[in-house]
Amino acid sequence: MAQAITPAALIRTPRPALAVAQTVGVATPAAFLNGGSTTIPADGSLVIDFGEELVGVIELSATVAADTRVELIEGEDLEEALLRQDPFPPEHWYHQPRDFIAAKAGAQILRNQGRRAFRFVNVIVHGPGAVTLTGAQAVLEHAPVTDRGEFKCSDPLLNEAWSISRRTMRLCMQGFYEDGVKRDGMLWIGDYRVEFLCAWPLFADTALARRSLEMFAQCRHPNGSLSAVALDAGGHLYPRIAYLGDLSRHGGLHEWVLDNYCADFVCAVWEYVLHTGDIALAQTLHPVTRGVIEFLAGVDLTQTVPGRTFITDNQPETKDWWGSRAALGFQLAAAFGDAARLCDLLGDSALAQQCRAWHEARLQETVARFGDPAQAVTRDDLPAGSTRSWHAHAAAFLAGAIDAQQMRSIYPRLQVDLAVRRPMAGFMEFYLLQAWLGAGLIREALDEMRSYYGQMLHSGATTTWELVDRREPGIDHIQPAGRSHCHGWSAGPACLLPAHILGISPTSPGYRTVDIRPALGDLAWAQGVVPTPHGPIEMKISAHGPGHVVVPPGLTATLHRPDRAPMTLTGGRHSFSM
Repeated sequence: MAQAITPAALIRTPRPALAVAQTVGVATPAAFLNGGSTTIPADGSLVIDFGEELVGVIELSATVAADTRVELIEGEDLEEALLRQDPFPPEHWYHQPRDFIAAKAGAQILRNQGRRAFRFVNVIVHGPGAVTLTGAQAVLEHAPVTDRGEFKCSDPLLNEAWSISRRTMRLCMQGFYEDGVKRDGMLWIGDYRVEFLCAWPLFADTALARRSLEMFAQCRHPNGSLSAVALDAGGHLYPRIAYLGDLSRHGGLHEWVLDNYCADFVCAVWEYVLHTGDIALAQTLHPVTRGVIEFLAGVDLTQTVPGRTFITDNQPETKDWWGSRAALGFQLAAAFGDAARLCDLLGDSALAQQCRAWHEARLQETVARFGDPAQAVTRDDLPAGSTRSWHAHAAAFLAGAIDAQQMRSIYPRLQVDLAVRRPMAGFMEFYLLQAWLGAGLIREALDEMRSYYGQMLHSGATTTWELVDRREPGIDHIQPAGRSHCHGWSAGPACLLPAHILGISPTSPGYRTVDIRPALGDLAWAQGVVPTPHGPIEMKISAHGPGHVVVPPGLTATLHRPDRAPMTLTGGRHSFSM
């Protein structure tokens, strides 16, 4: 049985407080930051700014008057830390993170209970006495991973987008792949799939990914489906994240099945093998994967079962990945395609052949029911008057319903149509960018990345947000309350830039063979390092001069450039021009 990493196995790094953001009734607010002392009187408060998103434990060096009660309100942004009243009703599944400390009298270290994710901490003294601070730090927690990948290009904004994506993934890699370190701190299938693809080019993680897949496999239902979140396998940190409630008892969320997340599991197993070469795990998981495949074969696109999929349920407009049975149909087709490749690898030729048939059947059914994506007329749902969205057409491309030339031809029509819905959540933004980049819309994808991640960066983000509404104000304002500002499914630049600008992607398990398709778009140059089980691939490309790639021994790479014959590369340094 897979076990999550215990808190004792995590890396712990002290981080000092950097500034004071706001105070009430405090005379010398910043003195404690510089070796002095700051007294917070009864009914006073002081908001500490750590300068960046952190996850871990808060430690305040303090002298406390007798019988004094201290409250800590942790916020990923300033407004959240200033929420003195929990904005959620008692019966709600989520509550504003806060800690009440009944401190003893005298000098001591005040610590929050459990684990928190925050940038700002509001220290509120409820009296009857005062609290004098002489220091403050956060103890950062994360899994023991090492930086192995690099990316840099001529655009500073894209470099920053890559950098905050790396910080996000480092924080979200705890005892398993957490979706968000504040909310939910859980192991979700769909989140994991994107997170693994982002984490591999950064850290070449195998251990945490393997453990996460094993945990999903423990959450199997009699019909072959999997729970969307691996709670029954320990995929939640209660009581360390107590404000989300006790989810240790089976029921409710434990049993939630999402059709598209089941499809993501199949794709995730193939992607794990493709990057790591760990065929043994795929063989071990094959009975579970087979059950999921057979479950997906029975999904009926004409019927919506409430609560069964993120793609088809009727949800608010901010949840942009809902409301598209067309996207679900194409996702199912993509899963059957990956399933066929996986079954071929494992020697299950009969199921591989069946999966290829299901792949074609789902493509034909989805196009017939919802319209032709090659003509930019795919509807999200039934009936005919329903909306159209970019994510349905992106899913069509990724499933093979349309090719790169067709995607490029429909792009201008969809872009100028204001009725076409665009992603707000990083989950679907990842697949949109993946489709555009895969179709050769390089400059267009980079502009979209600049817009989407630029909103975060211009607002002061130090990690990637769960979703971006480009109409909203900045980091000092969180709407709605409870939104996550450190969410792994939004760390797409960590994967997409090396995979599509440097163009490095595995074509057989464990990077035995690799395709290199560099594409700069409007960039002047790009360089980076992509880890493989054989060693790193180092690469630099330029629009105005020669580039080079260093290929490690043990793999064979094929370099593809427009209007030139493919070039086979083996171990060593190779120079080339774009």
